[in-house]
Amino acid sequence: MVTPHAAIRATLVYAALTMALAYPLSTHPGTAVLSDSPDTNLELWALAWDAHAFVRQPLSIFDANIYYPERRTLAYSENFIGSALVAAPIIWLTGNLVLALNAVSLLSCVLCGAGAYVLARRVGVGEAGAFVAGLVFAFSPPRFLRLDQLHLTTIQWVPFALACLHAYLDGGRARDLRLFIGLFTLQALTSGHGAIFLVVASAIVIGYRALLGERLDARRRLRDVGVAGVVLLAPALLLVLPYRAVQAEMGLRRSLAAWAVLPIESFGASPAHLHVWLLERLHAEGINDRAGATLFPGALTLVLALCAVAPGRARLRAAGVALVDAACLAAVCTAVYRAWSGPLRIRFMSTTVLSLRRPWQPWLIVGALAALRLALARIVPLDPRARYAEWSLRRRDPAPVYLLIAIVGVWIAIGPPFGIWPLLYRLPGFSFIRVASRFTLLAMLGIAVLAGIGVERIAARVAVPRRWFATLVSALLVAEYVVAPLPISPLRVAPPAIDRWIASQPGVRAIAEVPLANPSDLGRSERRHTGYMLHSTAHWRKTVEGYSGIRPPLFDQLYTELVRFPDDESVRHLAALGVTHVIVHVGEYEPAAWTAVSARLDAF
Repeated sequence: MVTPHAAIRATLVYAALTMALAYPLSTHPGTAVLSDSPDTNLELWALAWDAHAFVRQPLSIFDANIYYPERRTLAYSENFIGSALVAAPIIWLTGNLVLALNAVSLLSCVLCGAGAYVLARRVGVGEAGAFVAGLVFAFSPPRFLRLDQLHLTTIQWVPFALACLHAYLDGGRARDLRLFIGLFTLQALTSGHGAIFLVVASAIVIGYRALLGERLDARRRLRDVGVAGVVLLAPALLLVLPYRAVQAEMGLRRSLAAWAVLPIESFGASPAHLHVWLLERLHAEGINDRAGATLFPGALTLVLALCAVAPGRARLRAAGVALVDAACLAAVCTAVYRAWSGPLRIRFMSTTVLSLRRPWQPWLIVGALAALRLALARIVPLDPRARYAEWSLRRRDPAPVYLLIAIVGVWIAIGPPFGIWPLLYRLPGFSFIRVASRFTLLAMLGIAVLAGIGVERIAARVAVPRRWFATLVSALLVAEYVVAPLPISPLRVAPPAIDRWIASQPGVRAIAEVPLANPSDLGRSERRHTGYMLHSTAHWRKTVEGYSGIRPPLFDQLYTELVRFPDDESVRHLAALGVTHVIVHVGEYEPAAWTAVSARLDAF
């Protein structure tokens, strides 16, 4: 049971830890960012657009001002509407987009910790273990170091929603189901990635309990949803419409060819000071250099999680036999797959792990495992009913289900040949995710709950007061996670005077801004476009500039032409699109280039 006073105390500690571990970003939230990049500029623009649209065009919020004359351009990437509910008041009061962005990111850490704490308490973990669960989820490097990726750090509603789901499944109160639906909608509005993570986790929780005898009772569940539940779900359903329209019009769908596979070293990589020190002592410094992401959850974290699932002596033999049962099932599935698909070869990096060229080979493995299982029948009899009844009594045990969530998260995240992402990306919404390794964030929630359970199991066996033991473990975890001081870059959004002047002009229909970098120079080109997007926050006129998850084909040609602006082709194309004004930033040109551009302008 969650007690409000304990939850508030834990949340205040998470807030203090956020300020300490995010230093110096936490002390310069209005003047610095973690990453001065086009993606950060996109996030700043999106929050500013949402705050503007809340007041000026709430019913057409997806018709953003970029990529004119295209519509629904906010749906080219994450919309951040949920985050803008926090950012908008800050923007309206201060006009400081950087402060708004950092406030949302830092608040997500506090809420992730509080959410995991509430979830752990809901599934039966004590206060000490729940505090550790919140600490792991909020501050372990795989999640904490996503602070500069707004769509990945703001997954704070996932644990809160799962807590409500558990409350509903345990108590059957319709209110808890409706709270779950409302939190799902809030997560979908905040981060589409988080919504997908929540769908996967919820499916695992419900599927696990149904498999162990929980009655689905669909009619009762629908009654419990009620009209209130439908109303709460409606915004999430409406959110799908612009994305489906863009997917049909622009092909907004990640193909497997665009599946970003990370090096296996990523799962052992971490820039935390203690981890770097250990890697140096192990002569494994190259792990961080070769990694494509920071995915190592921490050594102590893994030890605590393993303690949660380690079987006692009474269950050790049964666990070994269960492993053989699982191997038999996996072998049968492999044999059926081999019969259907033909020769099968599984490689890990450059090493062939399994090669099944002949159809009888997998069945030989099945036979060997079946013989082993029969030999073990004296230890654990072949009595499926009795074993099912035993497992059914454990359907409310959180350790197995959160172990499953952790395993599935990692299984999706790893690359071929072992990852299951190719089987899932065709499901609705999944193809929106470009990098499968982001499912490590879902795995971290499972690991966090397991770590909390592990703390409780260890504390019950040591002659130390539980609170003191949890304090010691928390201190060790924080020491292992520390990355501070975080590298920051100064940033100030200050549109030039000409863009502020545009806001007062009545006849401006749409604009373009030059100079542009050559599209072949991707980094400079994207930075230029996102800079002009931030300029547009001064007037919110339609603009042909744009940067997002996709770029409509029209703009590849247009941007190439605008590099040569002004000439007949570029001017004609802008006029055809309905552009009425072009802003020329003289100071952005090299002197020689400006001389040529000035001469062409005089000619027009």
